[in-house]
Amino acid sequence: MSIVKAECEVKSAVEAVLACADFSGTSSPRLAQREARLWTAVLALGRAVLALLLARCAALPRPSTYVYNGQRFAFDASHRRRIELGTRFGKLKFSRPVGLPLDGVSHAADLPVDRDLGLCSGFSLGTVMAITRLCAMMAFATARQVFEQFHEWMPSPRATLRMVDTLGAEARPFLQTAPAPADDGEILVIETDGGGAPMISSAEYQRRCRPKRNTGSTKRHHCRKRRREQQKPRRTRGQKSKNSKLAVVAALYTLKRTAQGLEGPNNKRLIATFASHAELFAWLKDEAVKRGYGKKRTVFLADGSEHIWNLQQKHFPDAEVGLDWIHVTEKLWTAGQCLFAEGSAELCAWVKDQQALLRRGSVDLMLQNLIGAFLEIPKTGPGNKGRRERLGAVIEYLTGHRERLRYHELRRDDLPIATGVIEGAIRNLVRVRLDGPGMRWSRDRAESVLHLRCILLNHQWDDFTRFIAKRPPRLFSQPVPTRTHDAVPQSLPIAA
Repeated sequence: MSIVKAECEVKSAVEAVLACADFSGTSSPRLAQREARLWTAVLALGRAVLALLLARCAALPRPSTYVYNGQRFAFDASHRRRIELGTRFGKLKFSRPVGLPLDGVSHAADLPVDRDLGLCSGFSLGTVMAITRLCAMMAFATARQVFEQFHEWMPSPRATLRMVDTLGAEARPFLQTAPAPADDGEILVIETDGGGAPMISSAEYQRRCRPKRNTGSTKRHHCRKRRREQQKPRRTRGQKSKNSKLAVVAALYTLKRTAQGLEGPNNKRLIATFASHAELFAWLKDEAVKRGYGKKRTVFLADGSEHIWNLQQKHFPDAEVGLDWIHVTEKLWTAGQCLFAEGSAELCAWVKDQQALLRRGSVDLMLQNLIGAFLEIPKTGPGNKGRRERLGAVIEYLTGHRERLRYHELRRDDLPIATGVIEGAIRNLVRVRLDGPGMRWSRDRAESVLHLRCILLNHQWDDFTRFIAKRPPRLFSQPVPTRTHDAVPQSLPIAA
């Protein structure tokens, strides 16, 4: 499109916008109809202005030859490449000259105009960021529909996956290079836990890759026939239906001293990965050092996972540790139900007494109470074997975590003793988006969405946009291939 024609298009679009406020004898004055018409006209005006901008940028004088990435190109205005550019105002046709290679190993043409404009493989950066943000918040199909509701067009499902995969690959480098908050508190708190997300198994992936069969029947009858042909065996103990992969999540925040006491959590940041506990803790150590670990008083809270506590001793030996209070309370209820009737007043009173001992720092006395109760249960008799096993498991568990039951010291200094922050973070980070009904994730795409949600929940999306805008990426030519995950069934002991 020529610049003169683009200018005329802008003037016509402005007149169309102003016409939305005109009244005639036959036109309806209802606001809803006028608002819809005005919104469409504003989008058309935006496309016209962008078309003028693109035409002027394509017409700028450029050197006849130039060097990019070590290769020489000849800028030839007679060779033009045309695309349909996707923007937040809609799609518009864009024609621009290209750079032809003069030497070097690559024979691909260069697109200097696209590079100057910061385009992302046929889309504006704003479009890519908006679609990716919506996909980090909701299902991909729903994200496309929401985008269409406001922009009156939507990218294809394949283009949407390319956007998520491309920006998802940039998410972790951004999180790792993001600076520490400027107004951090004096006490650093680290909490970590895990939550599972359903992955696509190799068998299910092979089944989905099969060509669709035209059965000649309704979809309802086809599904009924498929259920009869592919009956699933009944699951045994330890077998899970959703084939989940554990996402390991960590939350870092600080507490700030004020005249009224400690205030927080401040500047909560989440990091997570599906890779392994070890990989998360290597990343977590860097983030903690960035936030002041080694210089600030640090509290580390987690549940009873041995993986977590082994890595805590390796990476955070100087932190003050604490076993999740709610986790320990549940163990006390399990022990109490071996001694008293469930729901009885005696059970509630007994659990409160043990909690009071823990809060006062009388850990050994609490353990002695449990051991004494264990010895009073007869070895024979109806149900006694199961009661002794359950109570013995609680005693063994709490004895193994004896040095982490430091609730008296932590509460004395007004420090947290429960992992409510990380529990809520796992729900918002993993379960709300990645554990929906019918979802089956590829491992790589789940990792990308997980990191994008970390950015979103950390309130760093604007910083991420500026990070991407410094060097707008080219979208992957294809969506990242599916990588399956086959969960290993856990073998659980058979109850006595």
